Amino acid sequence: MRVCLEPEPECAIESTADALAFFAGPLARAGTRDLVARHLGVCFDTCHQAVMFEDLPSSLEALARAGVVVGKMQLSSALELPDPRNAEARAALMAYDEPRYLHQVRTPDRQGTPDLPEAFADLPADRPWRVHFHVPIDRQILGRVQTTRRELETALAARGGVRALEVETYTWSVLPLADRPRDAQSLADGIARELSWVRGAMK
Repeated sequence: MRVCLEPEPECAIESTADALAFFAGPLARAGTRDLVARHLGVCFDTCHQAVMFEDLPSSLEALARAGVVVGKMQLSSALELPDPRNAEARAALMAYDEPRYLHQVRTPDRQGTPDLPEAFADLPADRPWRVHFHVPIDRQILGRVQTTRRELETALAARGGVRALEVETYTWSVLPLADRPRDAQSLADGIARELSWVRGAMK
């Protein structure tokens, strides 16, 4: 049994660097290094770490170098707005503002907000935004909004010995209407496209 801590924006452990510091600090001082190595690790979510503008292969390499086990990699893409000054792109991004989940937003210099409404009000628009919204991973562009699928691809290529891979698109029911499944069959088709994309990307 391995408990895997999952970094996420706006949480106590947001980044890979935070996870490394936790394993090297409080856990190392606990004097239970062997137990930690056997029973703790990191769940590496490619959406979360892309939102933090990490270089995902470098993050995976740093974890391996520190002896921190990646027990599971969650395969997911975030939303990306390369130019938030573009009015049409901002309008397209607003379609993802829904109340069920938090959609943390970050810029490359780590400025951020806990959700989209605050981003539209407070974040600078002269640099890209990445948004925590797990979108279908077989799509690189969603209308006028891009995704971080390229970052996902680099993480898959650098996964090393990580064996547990999970496609983690749980947002089908809150996607904008144009991308939302109409019924059980279209949902199954969407999931199948994602799994087919992963198999192709891993060849």
